[in-house]
Amino acid sequence: MATPKRILIAGGGIAGPSCALLLSKGGHQVTIVERAPQLRATGQQIDVAGNGVPIVKKMGIWEALKERTVGDEGIRFVTENDQSWADFPASKESSASSFVKEIEILRGDMVDVIYQRTKDTTEYIFGDEISALAEHNSHVTASFQHHPDRDFDIVIAADGLYSHTRSLVFGKDSAHIRSLNQCVALLSIPWQKSDTTWSRWCNAPGGRCACTRPRAKQGLTGAYLALMTEDSGKIARLPAEEQKQEFARRFADMEWETPRILEEMMKADDFYVTPVAQAKPESWVKGRVALLGDSGYAPSPVSGQGTTLALVGAYILAGCINTHDDVQEALKQYQQQVKPFVQEGQKLYPGVPGSANPQTPWGIRTFYSIMWIASLINSSGVLGTLSVLFGPLSALFGTGLQLPEYKL
Repeated sequence: MATPKRILIAGGGIAGPSCALLLSKGGHQVTIVERAPQLRATGQQIDVAGNGVPIVKKMGIWEALKERTVGDEGIRFVTENDQSWADFPASKESSASSFVKEIEILRGDMVDVIYQRTKDTTEYIFGDEISALAEHNSHVTASFQHHPDRDFDIVIAADGLYSHTRSLVFGKDSAHIRSLNQCVALLSIPWQKSDTTWSRWCNAPGGRCACTRPRAKQGLTGAYLALMTEDSGKIARLPAEEQKQEFARRFADMEWETPRILEEMMKADDFYVTPVAQAKPESWVKGRVALLGDSGYAPSPVSGQGTTLALVGAYILAGCINTHDDVQEALKQYQQQVKPFVQEGQKLYPGVPGSANPQTPWGIRTFYSIMWIASLINSSGVLGTLSVLFGPLSALFGTGLQLPEYKL
């Protein structure tokens, strides 16, 4: 094992604290700085599947995550009249090719589970962020907005797609963010009996999609409004109230559950909009600084690989730091070993996400027909064919990649 090091992580979401948990097994002194004033235990539904499963088991949080699953029984693709075209029951095997996984959990619940496992071994600084980083031969000096300067051996940027820390070290245009011309509004609405325990997906012309994901145990339903538009980046940067007005205008004529979602959206306090994009910087390492998770290789929500890729990156980065005493060698190995997982996780079929968000009624009918065929194959037990028929929601990540083994 490498000698203990002082490690600073920017970002208190999933990737950074996961890495901190694994680094603590190597005896390292880890500090996490999070600009939010408190733990951001919010967000919508995510899953753990594929290579993420053995990692959370190594982290010792598998059972805790299972206890907090939302109880989603599967997903239905429905028309604006709520006519079901295709049903996909939840998988009990955490297969990377299934639509609904064994571990379907609220992002905030997963964040809290990891926080509870790290709070006693990791220093958390809330309400602050890194303002400057100065690298020396043997360490990095970090300056903060509200705290005194401190020295660290390694700095990890895990503060999201539009990482402030990445910009400080790599430059403002270093991420090469690739927009997929879609943005998604997310919020919670009160659960009602008609929501059942199945997720529902409904398309409308104009590249629009509405989705409900019930969380009956919490008395809530996650609601999503997805919009294909070249203005996705512009909409994502608007103030929240203007975003609400924009989505209300663009979804005003959509039927199904959309009027209910729009009504609740206007008063929702957990509403936010996320652009669908990928981060593709030329390197994930510079000196003693490493990029982790969405900061370095956001795969986009439509890949279905955000959580899995964050966990894989955290596992490999912690494993390399725990294994190699020399910082430069550790980060070099991280870059080399995570690369194939990033390349696989960022793969998208041609036309994604537009193929799942058709512009015309004919396109929607064609899409639903494909889903109907896929559901028949699924019910027959030929699960692997789903990944061929439908790229945007079927996870291909981890199908041929073996995780390296580290002493943790």
